[in-house]
Amino acid sequence: MKDVRRKTAKIAAVAGLMLAASTTEAVEVRDLVGHDALFGRYAPAGDCKREPRIIVDATGIAFHWSGKAVKPATFEYAASYGPHDYAGISVWIFPFILKDGYSILMTFNSNEVKGVLTVEPHDEGYAGGPPLTPLNAALVKGSPYRKCQQAR
Repeated sequence: MKDVRRKTAKIAAVAGLMLAASTTEAVEVRDLVGHDALFGRYAPAGDCKREPRIIVDATGIAFHWSGKAVKPATFEYAASYGPHDYAGISVWIFPFILKDGYSILMTFNSNEVKGVLTVEPHDEGYAGGPPLTPLNAALVKGSPYRKCQQAR
């Protein structure tokens, strides 16, 4: 009986570890090929005269703010950030990778609304924690973003 319990405990532990690993997986990527639905120009409230502006295309994500352009060479796509059975349209990206986490989280199609992008602090910018960089603070402050309307 002890052997059965021991084997059951080992199986449960391995299954638990596999489940935990699968629900928090983020994949480092260099581009957004295949994510065409996210492509476009985003700005606070969809007004592209305002900053910061975020440009998303097949080559990745570029941030335009205060006369500067920042484009991370790599970022992390949180392929399984939602619940295990998630089938919605939200997409989660960590644009800036820290030594031990991520500074901010970008949620495309936030709250299941197509074209809405939210940016929120993740491992920086919380009470008692490390501060956000000026760019990240501006990105959080400008949230929520919408895809810019094209001139007709």
